[in-house]
Parts: sequence; structure tokens; C-alpha cells
Amino acid sequence: MNGTAGQKFTVAHDSPLLKYLYEIFPTQSKTGVKNMLSKGQVLVNGAQKTAFDFPLQAGDALLVLPKVVSMARESSANAREEVEKTGVKIVFEDNDYIVVDKPTGLLTVSTAKGSQSKSGKKEATLYAILNAYVKTDARARRKEDLASGRTPDRSTAKIWIVHRLDKGTSGLVVFAKNEHAKEVLQSRWKELVIERRYIAFLEKKVEKESGAIQSWLVENPKSLKVWSSPVEVRGGQLAITHYKVLDYVHCGKGLYTKAEFSLESGRKNQIRVHAADIGHPIAGDEKYGAETDPVRRLALHAATLVFRNPVSGEVVRCKSPLPPAFDKFV
Repeated sequence: MNGTAGQKFTVAHDSPLLKYLYEIFPTQSKTGVKNMLSKGQVLVNGAQKTAFDFPLQAGDALLVLPKVVSMARESSANAREEVEKTGVKIVFEDNDYIVVDKPTGLLTVSTAKGSQSKSGKKEATLYAILNAYVKTDARARRKEDLASGRTPDRSTAKIWIVHRLDKGTSGLVVFAKNEHAKEVLQSRWKELVIERRYIAFLEKKVEKESGAIQSWLVENPKSLKVWSSPVEVRGGQLAITHYKVLDYVHCGKGLYTKAEFSLESGRKNQIRVHAADIGHPIAGDEKYGAETDPVRRLALHAATLVFRNPVSGEVVRCKSPLPPAFDKFV
């Protein structure tokens, strides 16, 4: 609360909130006092309160914000709600990074061949959604800073891509909120990312309970399909994937393997290609040889992301539950 503009009071006696506000603002109209509550201007012990009958206790800290501050905070909250209406959930955010839970079917960023929908309209991307959010949030913070007498941060508000998920893959993605944060996390990725795990449902029964898959991956620039070579080839990138069988499950008449994957490298389509390499493509992945599509989507989910924030030093731990569509695997 330090540095926030507003009128501060220490509650003198127990009272319903609205009644106490009438007492401390005797010259205000009752409608004006009620509007303080409805517009989110009233905080009790640091928490926003809007209920007229909220029970105040003697000694409570009461803060009444200027209207411009409450409006700025409302604008920021509304921007966050707009993000979540798209199916994207913000699971972590600070001044440097934002981690979100991406739904399937949403591009991380526009691509040459994947940025238009079938109707010909420009397709929504996770990057565009979050970029709009941080710009709106930054404007709101500047207004609050000005009203509170603080020097506002006037640096350009935008999102920086740290890594990506395929359109069909759901789960956790981290973005940077400034160029320095992006560069330091990318350059020290192997050192700073402590844990990054995916869950996938593979066709048929994988007999070997765990293993590592290594190959060189090359993308065809025309088809955008990645192919795998067991030996080093020109233009190939070394990719190493570890897997562990978690369970054997059914969906309809089909048998599937629920497996956990972790990566030593982060190449495009890496898990999808390596699952196909061992003869068990991911369910729903027709591009890499799947013969079934039991849940009407690619059955791959980025479930765990743990990294050390190189700016704050904090260990950020994020988990995403499996999507409800995967409940069909029993």
C-alpha cells in the first residue's frame, strides 16, 4: 500500500462498512458514498471491499482510493478478463515474465502459412492476445502512478517470445515483458529451466517403460514438416527426448500409452517426431502418422514448467492440469 494515493483511516469502532463511510464522509451524498464501494475505491486491510454490510472491526486499516486509481485498477482487471475469455489463463506474472496456459488450436505467433483461418481472416495468436493485454495494463499502471505521485514507467510495453508451442499443443508457455528478460532467459535456458515436462497419449502400447530418443531434425521449408535422421545430416539439429510410460489407457476400442516427456533440446515438433520414430505417434497427430483421433485434437500437453527467474532469483513453479478432453482416456 506504500505510495498509493488515497485517504487513510484507522477504524475507531465496529461497524458495517457503508455506515462507517457515512460517518467519515458526512458532507458527501449517500449516493456518492455508495459509488465509492461500487467503483472499487474502498480497501480494508489492503483488500478491495464492495459489500455495504461488510463488518469493520476497530483497528482495521481503511483506504479510500481516488476515482482515477480505482478506474485504472479496474481497467487492468478487465484486460486480464479479456485474456481469459479467449481460453488463455495467466498462471504467473511479474515485471519481467508472464507464464500462460495456452489452449489447443491457438497459434503461439503468426507464421507464413498458419496465420489465416479457413475463412481467410487473420487468425488470432497468443502473442497478439498478450501484447494487447500488457499494453492496456501498462497504461492503467501509468495512470495510477501519476495519481499516486510516482514517476510512471514510460518504456514501451510489449511481449517478447521466449519459446513456442505448436498450435495443437496445449499448456504452459513463458513470455518476457522486456528485451533484457527475454535475452537472458533464452541465453541461459538450459541452466535456468529446472523442469519442463509434457504429457502425451501415444497410439498402442509402448513396451519399453522408459528411454531416450536421439536424432537430427530437419524442417522441409515447403511442407513445414520435420523429418528425422539417426545420423548427422546437413542442416540438421540434434534433438534428444526422454520419455517414461505412466499408464496404459483405453479410449473407445483403442489402446493408448500415457507417457511423460522431457527435453534436452527444444526443436520444432520434437516430441511429435520422436514419438513417431519409436512407432507410436501421438493420438490425433495425422501429420506424423497417427491413425486415430479419439479426442479431436493433438493429445499433447505442456504440463510442468519450473524455472529460475534470472532477474529476481525467484524459482517460478507452474503446473497445468490435463485438459478435460483427455478425460476420455480411461
